[in-house]
Amino acid sequence: MTEVLLEAKAVSKRFGGVVALKNIDLVQHRGETLGMIGPNGSGKTTFVNLISGHTRLSSGSIAFDHVSLAGKNPSQVAKAGLTRTYQAVRVFGELTVRENVATALVDARVRLGAEAVDELADWLRISHRYEARAGGLTLMEQRQLELLMRLVQQPKLMMLDEPVGGLSSSEVRTMIGLLSELKSRCTVFVIEHTMKVIRELADKVVVLMAGEKLAEGSPTDILADQRVIDRYLGTADA
Repeated sequence: MTEVLLEAKAVSKRFGGVVALKNIDLVQHRGETLGMIGPNGSGKTTFVNLISGHTRLSSGSIAFDHVSLAGKNPSQVAKAGLTRTYQAVRVFGELTVRENVATALVDARVRLGAEAVDELADWLRISHRYEARAGGLTLMEQRQLELLMRLVQQPKLMMLDEPVGGLSSSEVRTMIGLLSELKSRCTVFVIEHTMKVIRELADKVVVLMAGEKLAEGSPTDILADQRVIDRYLGTADA
């Protein structure tokens, strides 16, 4: 069996009296693309925030590449080889594309040379915008830049939080193509509401509902699961 890369055991998060996540168990193997779905407020982004060090666990444990992530901040998690993107794209708008990449290299596990960075930028079709100010890029270009900023850190696992949010239908198609190729460069964890992305990319899907795990299985099984249809998808043809 493929080696376990990410393992969450009984992960829970409370914000005061509000339980955002309750006893979530999850295993992701190296090379496996895991999709996470669920309605708004189900705890998906909270889960990624816990894994990436942006939020502290209330209880439970998280191990990445057989090492506990307890107490690690986002920079330490990134240096361990786990990085993430955001629902609202995060780039430094006043800096150029090249300067944004330079900031990301600070948290790289191993410093990439210029040639390797250029190869990634070419693959992501953003190298021709190197000297452009990031704030002036289109949303699609900013998402490509954000992927580049994460890839130069040479992650073992990249967690993507709604990577096609706000994109046009043609841009979604382009992004799915890029993410399909991304799977050959690192292990991928993706949160999405766009089921086309999940169907085409994920090997395994976890469904969250009100902070609890409702179901887990292949995309085919999940899309046919009556509990998921009734409580989230609303139709078997989603």
